[in-house]
Amino acid sequence: MPQQVRISDDTYDTLREISFSLESEYMKATPTIQDLVSVALERLIEDWEHPDSKDKLLKELLEHRQMARSRMGNRG
Repeated sequence: MPQQVRISDDTYDTLREISFSLESEYMKATPTIQDLVSVALERLIEDWEHPDSKDKLLKELLEHRQMARSRMGNRG
């Protein structure tokens, strides 16, 4: 069953900028934000499946989780 994924406003804005930057060149063939996210997730899975990349990816994931947890409750 497909799930929705939440991303930060900054990440979403960057994805929109990437998509908009491609519009003039690719018009109707411009990748959507969904396309960008799908490709990024496919790359993450590829990295996870390759032993050479997995350690680096795991380190990044754990650092990201630690930063997110440290921000919990620090709103505003």
